[in-house]
Amino acid sequence: MDRSNITGVILAGGRSSRMGEDKGLIDINGQPLFEHIAQKLRPQVGDILISCNRNSERYGQNFQTVPDIKQDFSGPLAGMLAALSVSKTEWVLFVPCDVPAFPDDLSETLSDGLSGQEAAYARDTEREHPTLCLLKRSLIPALTAYLDNGDRKLLIFLHKIGAKSVFFSDPTAFSNLNTPEDVALWKSHNLDLSR
Repeated sequence: MDRSNITGVILAGGRSSRMGEDKGLIDINGQPLFEHIAQKLRPQVGDILISCNRNSERYGQNFQTVPDIKQDFSGPLAGMLAALSVSKTEWVLFVPCDVPAFPDDLSETLSDGLSGQEAAYARDTEREHPTLCLLKRSLIPALTAYLDNGDRKLLIFLHKIGAKSVFFSDPTAFSNLNTPEDVALWKSHNLDLSR
């Protein structure tokens, strides 16, 4: 699939309660975390949007921001629906703002894994990673109905629509930074997030 037909969306709309501050804005090596994510995402997609519910002036300095349609922090699906609704491309690739080592070939591998489905998401040897997913805009009605019904669970929605789970062999690519301790550990390992 041509990357120009894929919009990348960084999911930064959560409460970040365990972190104690907005995760996407945490400083790592002199740069906010979401910018590290954006640099890694840029070669994989045609355009980048940021799904956020606060600090939109900071996120919006270099990117278009998209708030949830319902402002109740109702989970990643609300951000996904809002982003699908404004995307100019048929396909949208979602990456959370707290998974800085996500695969360099995420977009390519997920799109190659599709065989007629309208959605694909990542899994590794240990578990599924539904927030790293590729969704088609044609899912907007199904997702709207799911959320209107009061449902919130992303993985259940993906199973319900017959999304394809696509295997990635390296579980460390999906490590996420949830707490200040996680961030300190990343910094202590001096990991080069731009690799």
